[in-house]
Amino acid sequence: MTFANPHLIGKFLPGYDRINQSQIYGRMRMVTQQRLLDRDNPPDDNQVNTTIGKEVLPIWENVHDYLRTEFPGFEPEWIYYNPQHGWAMRYRKDMQQLCLLFPERGAFTALITLSPEEEASALEIISYFNARIREALSQPSSLPQGRWLWLRLEDHTDFFGFRLLIESKRFVAEP
Repeated sequence: MTFANPHLIGKFLPGYDRINQSQIYGRMRMVTQQRLLDRDNPPDDNQVNTTIGKEVLPIWENVHDYLRTEFPGFEPEWIYYNPQHGWAMRYRKDMQQLCLLFPERGAFTALITLSPEEEASALEIISYFNARIREALSQPSSLPQGRWLWLRLEDHTDFFGFRLLIESKRFVAEP
């Protein structure tokens, strides 16, 4: 990964002027290695809890409780997504996928696929989302059939936004 303008890095990495490029790339590699990437070892609850951390674990549990309660037909299953993202908990019913949850150090990332109708529904309530989710929704999608929305969940405002997005999927799908 290269940066087009090294002066902009200082906005994102405090103290950039005191470190060299190899230290920055080392930090980036460290971040990508904080996911569950070992294809041969599916994660267990203890490993997931340790990876996510005790501060974010209640949000992880709230997400699972919410999905089990509100979407009872969607079964959770561990899948190995790819070498960059590693293991994910997928919620799906038959061939319909609700979301994927990727545990990582200090948080977890949700992948929610939105059809054009679901995206339009989410954009109608964009003011209810926190700044990170509003920014993600405001970015143009490169997919003609909707978008893949990657959300890093770190706090309860992220969980609230996640719920709104999942609910927008349900209301578009229901007659």
